[in-house]
Amino acid sequence: MGEFNLEEFINFSEKNAVSTSLCDSQKACVNLLCLEEGQTALEDTNDRKVVVIINTGCGSVVTEEGTQDVEEGTLILFESGETRLLKAKTKLTALMTVIPKG
Repeated sequence: MGEFNLEEFINFSEKNAVSTSLCDSQKACVNLLCLEEGQTALEDTNDRKVVVIINTGCGSVVTEEGTQDVEEGTLILFESGETRLLKAKTKLTALMTVIPKG
């Protein structure tokens, strides 16, 4: 079992979104995403299932179906092959679980 205090892993960069690996196994990878206002993430995960939980802040998710606002507490499920982009409207942290193909 792994136990994490997420506050200890929060790290922002003015240049890029920061992704910190919390758990990496054959079945799933869990990362903490930290985005400054205007930064984006998830562009390179289209070939995998992804679950995102917005921890703090707010933003929007852009998919082929359009744009949807997200805020603290929002759970987002993406299927493999689905185009997606997470964009921060404020400082945002999120837990991202990537489920590899298989």
